[in-house]
Amino acid sequence: MKIRFNQPEKRIPEVDRGMRVQYGEAKRPGKPWRWYLILVVASLPLLYLVGLIVKEMILIEASGRINVPLVTVRSASEGYVEQIFVEPLQPVTKGEELALLTNDLLENNYNRIRNELEFLDRERDKLQFQVNNVASNSMQLLNFAREQRDFYLGRLRGYESLLKQNAATQAEIATARSQYFSALSNFASIERTQHLSKNLTPEIRQISTRISQLMLELSTIEDQRAQLLLTAPDKGLVTELFIQSGEYLDQGQRLLDIMFPEEAYINAFIPPKYHDYAVVNQIVTVKFPNGETAEARIASVPGVTQKATGEDLGPLETAQSAILARIELIDTAQTRLINGMPVDIRFHYFSD
Repeated sequence: MKIRFNQPEKRIPEVDRGMRVQYGEAKRPGKPWRWYLILVVASLPLLYLVGLIVKEMILIEASGRINVPLVTVRSASEGYVEQIFVEPLQPVTKGEELALLTNDLLENNYNRIRNELEFLDRERDKLQFQVNNVASNSMQLLNFAREQRDFYLGRLRGYESLLKQNAATQAEIATARSQYFSALSNFASIERTQHLSKNLTPEIRQISTRISQLMLELSTIEDQRAQLLLTAPDKGLVTELFIQSGEYLDQGQRLLDIMFPEEAYINAFIPPKYHDYAVVNQIVTVKFPNGETAEARIASVPGVTQKATGEDLGPLETAQSAILARIELIDTAQTRLINGMPVDIRFHYFSD
């Protein structure tokens, strides 16, 4: 039997040169869907690239990070920690007491100044009382003593004139001279008392000046004493404590950190090609890592660019400058806002 390698294609494979060939049934019959599956798997990279292109054309996205304001409370004055009123993760309200410090030197100065002020107040009141009494009576007494002096002086001059005319005796002259000297002595005494009262006024003025200086020092110390009681600047959450009771703190040393979740906002990094959307009051959709979405708006655009962090970049992307925008939530998010948590920002392509 001659073997031929160039046999023409047979339209009926079950018949060979007029004779029927009995073939057995196929063990694995061909299924078309397998070929389609192979085609789809082989086309996945291409479909992925096409999907990225379509997504880039339809969806306008930017990366963002949640920023929760955090304030570090520091001691305004040095002292020992007497009492701590809060614990970590405890919510606080505005003005709520956080901790109390004590400063022995400050308390001693406060008590010393108060005692000195009380003493000077008593001395000033005493001197002022004396001045008022002397001032109210000395002027009338001085006028009366002056009139008495002038009267007895005139009387003495009259008796001396009569003595020259032999109309008065030496005894009358002596009596008149004695009355005049007595009136003169009384006038000098009252005048000296009035002069003394005038000299008290500068002393009162000096005491008043000292009291004013001490009041200023006392006011400063009272402000420092008020700073020993530390209060919350606003409603927030205590995140961490750095102190313990009995510890000595220097001025400006950290006490605790307070976070303000209600003032949280989002820093969005908008690619420069979407700069037309980086406008104030632009409505956006924020997508959180757990899939929740919330409406938000652009509150401000500082007009600066900032390079995106490495965590926001893909494996084949390089760090590029982006437009920085501050976004505030309009809807209340059920997701807990954690400082630094990444989110996706989606702009409304078909918005008016």
